[in-house]
Amino acid sequence: MVKGMQEVISVMEKAKADLDAQGGLKQVIFVACGGSFASSYPARYLLGQESHLKVLGYNSSEFVNATPRTVGPGTLVIATSTKATAETVEALRVAKDLGAGTIGVSGGAESLPARTAKYYITYYHADEWYEDPGLVHCNSQGTALKIAFWLLREYDGYASWEQAMEAFEKLPEIYGKAYESVKVEAAQFAMTYKDDTVWNVLSSGAAWEVSYSDAFCFFQEMQTVHCVPIHSGEYFHGAFETCDKDLAILLFKSVGRTRPLDERAERFLDRFAGHHWVIDAEELGLGQLDSQVAEYFNALLLHPISKQFIAAMGDVRMHPMTYRRYMWKFNY
Repeated sequence: MVKGMQEVISVMEKAKADLDAQGGLKQVIFVACGGSFASSYPARYLLGQESHLKVLGYNSSEFVNATPRTVGPGTLVIATSTKATAETVEALRVAKDLGAGTIGVSGGAESLPARTAKYYITYYHADEWYEDPGLVHCNSQGTALKIAFWLLREYDGYASWEQAMEAFEKLPEIYGKAYESVKVEAAQFAMTYKDDTVWNVLSSGAAWEVSYSDAFCFFQEMQTVHCVPIHSGEYFHGAFETCDKDLAILLFKSVGRTRPLDERAERFLDRFAGHHWVIDAEELGLGQLDSQVAEYFNALLLHPISKQFIAAMGDVRMHPMTYRRYMWKFNY
């Protein structure tokens, strides 16, 4: 069985029994902040494409302060936080008080999210996937995606379940090879962009998670540089007016149905940009997965690869990815 899947199945079956006793599952809400919120996007995208269930995503603080009126019995709230993001813990309390089912997806059984939710699922939360490529889908993002595929199988009779499980099995080898193959490119990227302080990052489909997390976590939080995440399909509705030969732009090309959006952006950049870099999931090997499910795995591959590139840039800039000016320094 896929690593981490047994825990997901065990917990989800218990949650389903509770929901069945309340009249069944009507909606799923993923709640988190920052990178944890971004990590649920591929799962939300998958369910939005394939499921009849109502699926929403909320920043934890917004969920607490502007709780949807539909939250109650029949709602499953899945809240992600590695340790104890205060507003995420509070979101779980709010959901429980309203009678919703709650699952804390966290980095350990002793974390506050795990102890606050009725059920919990743990994930591997270190980022050194290259040390053991088998863990590449055992992070918060991969765990959320496993939950989503399980929901599809149980509530929608998902026909591509086996292909999805095979994709999880194949992904570590694909990632391991990709990690090795881009080492030289990552060094070139680092030297090329070490002095840039303003970025655009583009992607589409399930890979939108990569632009979101790169912009807010890797570039702004970890490298203290300005970065705008832009959906490839939205690029031509305003943002492309900022394009010039000096603007640093990073484009992620997906495998799957939204690839034409990324290709259109690439054609424009080739004509009018000049300081852009493209990372292609197809070239990295994602096309080896079954075409029925491959697109849903874009972010699971591109996310760690993108960090490999940006961390290399951080090394050249002598700005470690662990540096923070404000985060965790005081109460805010």
